[in-house]
Amino acid sequence: MPIWPALRRALGRRHETGWAFTLGVTAVYAVALVLAHVHHEPWRDEIHCWTMGREATGLWDLFTGDRRYEGHPVLWYYLLHLVSRVTWSYLAIHVVTIVISVSAAALWLRWAPIPRILRVLLLCSYYFFFEYGVISRSYGLGVLLVFVACASHDPLRPHYLRSGVVLALLAATSLYGVAMAIALGGYIFSGLRVRRAEGEQWRWLVSVTGAWLAGVAVLVAGLVVTVVTTLPPADSSIVTQTMPELPTALRRAGAIYWAAMFPYSGLKSWNWWGSEYLGSGIPALADAIPWLGGAWFLAWLVAFRRRRRVALTLGLGILAINAAQLGIGGGQWRHTGSNFVLLVACLWLYARETRGREPARLLHGLFAANLLFLAITGVVAVRTDWRMQFSGAPEAARFIRDHHLENRPAVGNADHPAAQIAAILDRPFYMPVTGETTESIVFYQRRSLPSHDQLVRDAQRLASRGDGTALIVLNHPLGASPLPGAEWSLVYQGKPTIVPDESFWIYDFHLSTAH
Repeated sequence: MPIWPALRRALGRRHETGWAFTLGVTAVYAVALVLAHVHHEPWRDEIHCWTMGREATGLWDLFTGDRRYEGHPVLWYYLLHLVSRVTWSYLAIHVVTIVISVSAAALWLRWAPIPRILRVLLLCSYYFFFEYGVISRSYGLGVLLVFVACASHDPLRPHYLRSGVVLALLAATSLYGVAMAIALGGYIFSGLRVRRAEGEQWRWLVSVTGAWLAGVAVLVAGLVVTVVTTLPPADSSIVTQTMPELPTALRRAGAIYWAAMFPYSGLKSWNWWGSEYLGSGIPALADAIPWLGGAWFLAWLVAFRRRRRVALTLGLGILAINAAQLGIGGGQWRHTGSNFVLLVACLWLYARETRGREPARLLHGLFAANLLFLAITGVVAVRTDWRMQFSGAPEAARFIRDHHLENRPAVGNADHPAAQIAAILDRPFYMPVTGETTESIVFYQRRSLPSHDQLVRDAQRLASRGDGTALIVLNHPLGASPLPGAEWSLVYQGKPTIVPDESFWIYDFHLSTAH
């Protein structure tokens, strides 16, 4: 048998009848993910969520306590809270993220009726390997629940109650999870099939209708609970944006969609904190980017034209995601990537609905074009994270512990970056930003940055209460004026990091006279 035709058939295969392919590829993916995590230092958003979940007393505390200031739903924090009952170490977030990502990969490989080559490429892509597989945030949990919803939905025998539960949980992962839950819920619950009520079929009709109502009720209840418990208090520092006028909003939405589909900067180091996408480095294309985004969006709608409900799900879902970005905020890759996650879900549902009986060359061609650039960016992002420190907090905490300084009182500034060092050491720092001694910050409006001289005076006050020594942990050099009776020296300076404000300076402060 010629090798090439056999290989082509194997790579193009859409349906799996066993677990060999799934388990083999998933194992390779899991090993690659573990290696990437070994070289990834969690940044403040990752560790902050872990600390918030770890310090909570339970689900009710997360519903009603300081978590409300986050602007994020409760599910991720509660999952981390449960894990923290097993281990107190922040390293557990690596394990949680790997388990979630590997589970999502197994579902995708086993149950998505998409050509094998495209299934494998998706796992190599920037979003699904790095942004949601390496970075430990709630968005990866959202991807898993989207995949559960797609894998468990049978267009001919829908399980409405199960779908309602899964989508309600999806909504509790993030604002973009809410948008996707509404879009996917519209698709699943608009497909109710009714038979004529004759004889024994009447019971079937009643049971299906009851399951449909129960599923809708669960989804609506989940959305309401998520919205009510996520709205931040009046004194939260989280602010919303003013929705631009319609022409401006459409142009910006087109640009966001293009960037979401093609996050790409060539083979150079990936600027995770910036905004680079296909064509962004070409000034002549700047004015055309919104139009390119709109054209790519329309191309996908045309590709889904044979299944109008899927096209409508994609269209309304993308509009909701971009409205959230424009009106509420969030323009980082973890946010814009939701556009691509919903696209993958719609492709999966389309394939499940058609059962591979209809041609899908345009769909697979568009998908392959996206995956080509996303796979390159995924490799570059992992390589960049491998070569550079993502965050300097773990190394700064290790320096403090290795030099037996962890028991000294410490002043930390700014509070959000410094709090992650306190969380790793499991000991509170004094945060002049709020005047609190803590290892987990709360996003109050009253947060304000102190002067450098104030930081030194705070260190003096802490040192005078103990043995005359203290630490000053900063994410910037200390430029304070001399203070009579006190001295300080730089004992640690971190390396440049991918997150630019998470390289740290540590000062050894001590009083000149005995106290």
